[in-house]
Amino acid sequence: MAQKFGLLVLYLLFITAQGFSQSKDEVRQYGDSLYRQLQQVKDQEKKAEALLDLSFFWSDYDTTKALSYIREAEGVLGSVSNSTYYRGLKSFYRAAVYFEADPSKAKESYMQAEGYLKDVKAENYRQASRYRARLWASYGALLQREGKAHEYVEILIEKVIPLAESIGDSALMGNNYQNVAMNLMNLGDYDKADAYYEQALHFLQDKNEALEERFTLYSNAARNATLSKDYQKSGRFLDSAAILATQIPNSPYIPIYHAVSGSHWAAVKNYAKAHAHFEKGLSAAKTQNNEDMVATLLFDQFTAYQMNSQYASAKEKLLEALPYIQQKPSLRNKQMVYYNLANTTTKLGQYQEAVKWYEAYKNVSDTLLSDRSQAHIHELETKYQTAEKEKALLQVKTESQQQQLSLQNTRMLAGILLLTTVVLGIVSYMWYTALKNKKKLAAQKEMLLQEELKNQRQQEKLNLYNAMLQGQERERSRIARDLHDGLGGMLASVKLKLSAVAATVDKHQIKKESDMELYTIINQLDHSVNELRRVARNMMPESLLYMGLEAALKDLCDAMTNAELKVDFQASNLRANYPQPFQIAVYRIVQELLTNAVKHSGASQAWVQCSEEDGKLFISVEDNGRGFDAEKDLSKKEGIGISNIRNRVEILNGQFEIDATLGRGASFHIQLEVHG
Repeated sequence: MAQKFGLLVLYLLFITAQGFSQSKDEVRQYGDSLYRQLQQVKDQEKKAEALLDLSFFWSDYDTTKALSYIREAEGVLGSVSNSTYYRGLKSFYRAAVYFEADPSKAKESYMQAEGYLKDVKAENYRQASRYRARLWASYGALLQREGKAHEYVEILIEKVIPLAESIGDSALMGNNYQNVAMNLMNLGDYDKADAYYEQALHFLQDKNEALEERFTLYSNAARNATLSKDYQKSGRFLDSAAILATQIPNSPYIPIYHAVSGSHWAAVKNYAKAHAHFEKGLSAAKTQNNEDMVATLLFDQFTAYQMNSQYASAKEKLLEALPYIQQKPSLRNKQMVYYNLANTTTKLGQYQEAVKWYEAYKNVSDTLLSDRSQAHIHELETKYQTAEKEKALLQVKTESQQQQLSLQNTRMLAGILLLTTVVLGIVSYMWYTALKNKKKLAAQKEMLLQEELKNQRQQEKLNLYNAMLQGQERERSRIARDLHDGLGGMLASVKLKLSAVAATVDKHQIKKESDMELYTIINQLDHSVNELRRVARNMMPESLLYMGLEAALKDLCDAMTNAELKVDFQASNLRANYPQPFQIAVYRIVQELLTNAVKHSGASQAWVQCSEEDGKLFISVEDNGRGFDAEKDLSKKEGIGISNIRNRVEILNGQFEIDATLGRGASFHIQLEVHG
């Protein structure tokens, strides 16, 4: 199948699209309506809980208003708000407010809520357990955003599902089994995902009140079965989803259901049914004002047409998707659409138009030019120019024949003289050519010898540099391990002992100035432990060793983000099993580029894109900083950082190009051959 959009595959996020498509006025009117309704509630505790739920609604739109409703709920509760149960609830809803704005603060609030709610007994135990399941699921979702998908799955299995089982909430169990399955599917483990989808179905299939959850479950399970090429199972799931689709026709998941159905029927080569589903999905997505989903469905249609060799229709769908792509900031999506337009027009024999799309692909990709795209452009230009040259040759040949006829009599009269002259000329030319070629061949051999010696010296230099890098990385890893396991453990042990002393002092209520200094020392020691771990992680990130390249790069970008610089990371088609030396080299390249951006660019925004395509790894790092004159500055003196990057790229047989302009930011583009 053709390649999918990198950032347009938003099926899992699309479930929230309906809410975001509402206007500000509609949101405000709906929120005010809820507030007026809860004013009629007489029971103070129920009214306070309704205010907290209203805060949860506003957390997606207005954090100030959301926090004000939490304070109002606290006032309604009075002294009851200090109970363990309501302290846990307030922490839970504050975390929801910070979920998007401040993820670190949100995680801290979720753990505060867990500390309170786990001790709730008796009458509020069941409801507290339900909140604990929600907070752990939300905490895991924050970890997933940091690239820690495996940790999210562990939280769902070890925390959320056992809590749902402890209170016998089958709907909650079914929804979270489905969450586990979706994450496993995203990680490419389709067999395990299928097992969890079956468990989710066991808990939700008889829940008539959970139509939306069951509809979502059948659609996602069908996608997993299609990806694992079990088309009979995906067909059964889609049949079940189709029944539910008639009962909830306005579900925000309707376009995804049709997208999954279209992909299923295209996979089994029933293209008529595939396109019927794609069209229904497009209609639903346009009704819901979800342009990302419209573009995704159009690209799915293009894929189906291409699979069926209907290149004219495939081109039409790409052109329909083009306006949606062009209004979005993602260069990766534009690059992919232009590339497929170029290939499709080539197959249609529209070579001049194909040249235009290849030029667009080249411009959008900045300096990410591959040999293959260059060859395609040259081939198309050659075919076009050859047709014109053939016409000119035909005309010249005709004129030549006429001249030969007119000169035939003259040639016959001077035949002997002309033949003698031609023979002498040929012999002289052959002798001269042989001598010239002999000299040229000798010069070429000398040139090749010099080039071979140069390449050998360069390779020896790269081998030496590679050995140095390998040694550095091993030493980094050893030092990081010693810092983390040795000194880190010792500092942590000292902190624990000091904390025990502080607890003993606090227990006997002895308040002295020295006691305050003791707490200050504990805090300083705590900061020292965190700083030590940060240094160890920078030297050799654990996520790179245990969770793969994508997770490590995501952690790096998050770590580099601060108040002055926001780093946005996007990944596409990255594998989880790259060789360790290759992963380390890529990680160090991106780390060096981001460090340069922080130190020298003065940028407020940086973008990191990493993707694999046709056995090549593409890396782009861009910023909106002050930029520099690449040709002028680098020709004088190239810094150690850029030199290190070039050496790493050369070791990996890659290409490194810089696109920078003074005052307009800088872009760095790298292409590496993937091995292993």
